This record gives sequence, structure tokens and C-alpha cells, in this order.
Amino acid sequence: MEFGNILINLSLVLALAGIVTSILRLRTGQDRFQLFSRMISLILFISISAALLYLYMLFITSDLSVMYVWTYTDSSYSLTYKISGVLAGMDGSLLFWIWLIILPWFYEEMRAVKKPRDDDLMDWTRIFLFGVLALLLLILSIHEIFQLTPPEYLAFRPDGNGLNPILQTFLMAIHPPIVFVSYGFLALPFAAGLAYLVTGKKEWTDICINWGRIGWLFLTLGIGIGALWAYVVLGWGGYWGWDPVETSSLLPWILLTAFLHAQLMFRRKGEYKILAPVLGAFSFILVIFATFATRAGGLWVSVHTFGQADVSIDAWTRFTNILTTNDTVPYYFAMMMGMIILTFILVWYRQRRSEDREEKEYDLSELLNDDMLMLGTTFLLILITSVTMLILIRGINGLAPENFNGPVGLLMLVLILVMTMCISWRKLGRKLMAQIMLGTLVASLVSILMFSDDLIAAGSFPILIVSLILITNSILTRFNKNRPWQSLKVISAHLIHLAIVMLIIGYVASSFMYTEESITLEVGGASQEVFGYTFEAVALEDTMEFIYVDLDIYEGQEFVGRARPGVSFMDNQIRHEIDVKDTLTKDIYLIYNFDQDSYSHGVVNVEVKILPMMKFLWGGMWLMSIGMILRLITEIFSPKKSKTISEDEEQTTDDEEVDEATTLDEKVGEEGSEPVIKDDDYYESLLEAELNK
Repeated sequence: MEFGNILINLSLVLALAGIVTSILRLRTGQDRFQLFSRMISLILFISISAALLYLYMLFITSDLSVMYVWTYTDSSYSLTYKISGVLAGMDGSLLFWIWLIILPWFYEEMRAVKKPRDDDLMDWTRIFLFGVLALLLLILSIHEIFQLTPPEYLAFRPDGNGLNPILQTFLMAIHPPIVFVSYGFLALPFAAGLAYLVTGKKEWTDICINWGRIGWLFLTLGIGIGALWAYVVLGWGGYWGWDPVETSSLLPWILLTAFLHAQLMFRRKGEYKILAPVLGAFSFILVIFATFATRAGGLWVSVHTFGQADVSIDAWTRFTNILTTNDTVPYYFAMMMGMIILTFILVWYRQRRSEDREEKEYDLSELLNDDMLMLGTTFLLILITSVTMLILIRGINGLAPENFNGPVGLLMLVLILVMTMCISWRKLGRKLMAQIMLGTLVASLVSILMFSDDLIAAGSFPILIVSLILITNSILTRFNKNRPWQSLKVISAHLIHLAIVMLIIGYVASSFMYTEESITLEVGGASQEVFGYTFEAVALEDTMEFIYVDLDIYEGQEFVGRARPGVSFMDNQIRHEIDVKDTLTKDIYLIYNFDQDSYSHGVVNVEVKILPMMKFLWGGMWLMSIGMILRLITEIFSPKKSKTISEDEEQTTDDEEVDEATTLDEKVGEEGSEPVIKDDDYYESLLEAELNK
């Protein structure tokens, strides 16, 4: 057996052994099994790391004797493309994903040596995490990623099969790794959440909260860079088309956002005891669903999946065909369904074991308070995820983006209103906040009546502009020089909220206010004016693989720049080479529609799209990432104030800084209530209330 396959099989055995030793520690209570489990975690991390490193070395050295290497590289490639080839296929990306699951757990195991954690919680987390690893390693073991290349393949292409031309871009080197970092790190919130449902140990958040945040950060970057790739490289005519694979990657991001809100409430106030771990679990389950959707080629109508759907066959038949003929997809589907069933069983178990089953009572007479607004935010995020999933499943034979934009867009606007109220109500007061929201809704209605041709854009912009102003004001007034780190933590969260508003402004404007027209130009001939811009074809460049048209663009008398849209003919496939010229307020998006007859006469046809406010969209994406990075930095490096207060302890003077109207219910003393963890999130909530006085 090839060395790499030995490492994979060894890792599978180790994952199963880690489950066994954890179960033995739980049943016997003997510390030696805890030691065995940690040793197994260490060896498992080493074996998976060795297998991944070995695969990378095979690609770097162009060892074409291994089939997977031959399939996704060429010996003439640069180092960047050789490294990119590792993640170009299912097996390599799966091995990388597995390594990113064990990496954070290895860190937590080492951390637990210095800072001991509850043994039962660690054991159950290990059981669930290693269960995921074992299933993924089983798939990889069946595929034998390191199997040898048949001689006839080497004779056919002795330098290797190589990457698809569409993958030969720098973005290929960064987009897949970023996405898989998020996919890997989200396994720990899944495992820790289920461990809490079994044990009821509230320290589960210490294990996974920052990994959830890092996963959210990388998933944000992954989706954003993927959209940029589609926008400037792939030639799909835009950055987002609600393609099934795009949409399935968005689902865990939305639910993960809900999880981070719910987990924060759990840490601050001991609330969402069931909802928080369930959202953590389902965030990773949706990652498995996204993997299933990507690999289930022939099920969805998609430009992304491995294979295309035959719409002449009904969807159910396509689904059953995939489950019976595909050698990978059934494992992901079974894994996903098993996780869902297990989660619900553990929810039932936790509900039965819970000593405090009283539900929190919300004061409906005062809808503008932290509890109600946080509940509304979490509920809306769950609802958006559910609605998007239902539309995705209903559109298995293909749906136009309009099917998503209406219902999802409406819910997003409601979410933004709730989010804005959550940030601003204490600063402005309930009465003024209600008046502003009412005025905003009236303005939105008037805008719809005045601009009935663009209902979504007309109704959205009053809401978005008011939110943009109020959130910006909140950021500018939040800094307290006496508590810089806590202030930065508060501001970091508001930066993320501001970024979401900016991103949606860019999406609405570019999706519903764009203009497009095809123009025909003769090279060296007359110019043509459209949308206030003048286009002039000045040259054609023809090589063996590319044809480019050089276009000079003017706005009035001012020269905007020279664009070079084109087409490529690699591997006998015509592919558009997009060019985008951006101005302060809009993008000029150009596609060269190649036609052989026109080309022979020096005539070119160019599709021109004017997309407004794209800088808001890309700026929002980067600002979201900056906000989360700032959050993580302040979390890691801020002075720690962590202790637990019992029922008999008196409130500290910090509690007295919060008045009765803005209290976060940290007071402890009623029988059956849980201790409050006075960590950075707790002190952040106090500062937020103080700043809003």
C-alpha cells in the first residue's frame, strides 16, 4: 500500500480509538484514559499533517506517478499552480478539510493541559468531533487518494493532465483554502454544542466561540473572493446569481451569524440554552449540505457543480440516481441526515434533564429592549436561512435570481431595521427611535409609489440610508478613552453591522438599477455613445489562444481609461475575458461577444453594463472582515476580567453603572439560576449600556 494511503488508514484507526478511550474515561472515570485520548489527538494531528504535507510535496515535485497528482497538475506549471492543484479535486480538498478540523482541536487539547477544562465536556466534544473525522477519513480511505497512475495515462499525457483553464488564476490559490478554513473550524462549534446538550456544562462556549468567529471571518472572505472571481474572471456576467452552490455556501454563513448572536446571549445571561448549541450544530450541518450540493452533479441546474442536471428527468429520479450511482455523495447525505437526527435526540435529552425549564418572559409592552431585539435578530436570521433553503430546494430545476430577491430581500430589510434599533435605541430613546422607524417606513412607501418601476430599490433605499446614518453615528460616539479595549470591542461589532448595510446597498443598486446595452464598433472607425460614455475600438490583438479588443472610454471629454475585454480559446472552449473599469460611483463592465464573421471584417460587438455603487458592495465585504478581525484582536489581547460569581456574592460596582432601564439581568440570587461568567463579553455589555446613557 502506498505510504500516503497508510497514513490515511492510520488516521481513521486513531480517530476511532480516540472515541473508544473517551467513552472508557466517561464510564470508568479513570484519568489514564484522558491521557490516552490526548496522546491519540496528538498522534492523529501528526498523521493527518504528514499525509497532507506528503501530498503537497508530490505536487511540488510533480510526481506524476500518483493519479491524483497527474490529474490536477502539469510539470511545466509554476509553483503557485502546482500548490493550487492540491485543492482542485475532491480528494485533496477533503484531506485539507480534515486537517483543518483536527487543527483547532489539537490547539484546544494543548490549551487544556495548562488550563484544565471539565473532563466530561472535553470527552464528549472529542467523541463528536472524532466521529466527524472518522466519517470523512472513511470517504478518503475508500477513494485511495494516493493510488498510482496507470501507465497508459502517463503515455497519453506524460507531463500531466493539468488544471482546467478557468482555474488557472491567482484566485484559485486563495479562494478554496479560505473556504475550507471556515468549513474546518466550524466542526468544533458542532461538537462542543452537542457536548453541551449531553453534559449541560456551560463552559462549552470557551471551547468554540473564537473558532466560530474565525470560521465566520473566513467564510465571509471566501464568499466575497468567490464573488470577485465570478465578477472579473469567470465571465458569468456578474458577481452573484443565486446559483445553487453559491446559495448553499451562503446558508451556513447566515445561520452562523445567528449562532454568534445566540452564543453571546448564552455567555452574558445564560439564555438560549437550547437554541445556541443547536445553531452551532446546524451551522456545520449546512456545511455538509453545501458539500453535498457541490458534489451532487446532475441534481441541481448549476454552473458550479461536478456535472450538469438533465431536466428531462424529474428531480426525485435524479436524486435517487445520484444516491445509487455516485461513490461519494451518499456518504455526505447519510452524514448530514445522521447529524440532524442526533441533534434532535440530544435536544430532547437536554430538555428532559434540564432542572430549570422555566422560559424567560419577555415584556411585550416594551418591544424596544435588548432582549426583544436580540430575539428578533436571531429569529430573522433563522427565518432567512429557512426561506433561502426552501427556495433553493424548490428551484432544483433552475430559478431566476428574482425568485430569491423578493422574499429574501424583504426579510433582510426587516433584519436591518431590527439591527439598527438594537444599536441605536438606547442612545436615542424609545420614543425618538419609534418615530424615526415610522418615518422611515413612510418614506419607503412613498418612494415605492413614486418609483414603481423599481419597487425593490425604491422601497429599500430609505431604510438603508437611515440605517447607514444611525449606525455610523453609533460608531462615532462609542469610544471611551478610559476603556479602550472594551470600546474597540463594541465598535468592532458595529463595524460589521455597518458593513452589512453597505453591502446590501451595493447589491440592491447593482442588481436593480443597472443598465446594459450591446454596441457594435468598427476598429479604427466611429465611436458610439451609451449611458453617457463614449466607446471607441482602437485595436484588435490576436494570438493563438486569445483575442482582445482595445476600447478607449470617455465620459464627456474626460478620458476614463482603456479596457481590454476579450475571449480565449484554450482547450477548444470559448471563454470570456472580462474587463471592468471602475469609477467613484459605478463600474463599467465589458464583455466581448466574439463572432467570427464580424471579426474578419474588423467589427466587434461589446456588451456594456453600468453597475452603480459597486464600491459599497466590495467595501462592505472588506469592512465586515476588518470588523471581525478587530473583534478577535481585542478578544485575545484585551485585559482579562474573568471570574464566576455565585448566588451568595454581592453585585460589584460595575453592575451599579447600569440603570434599571438598561440592565442586562446579570443579578444572581434566584434559586435555580446559573452563575454568570464575568468575562469580556459581560464587561462589553456594561460598557455598551454606559455609553448609551
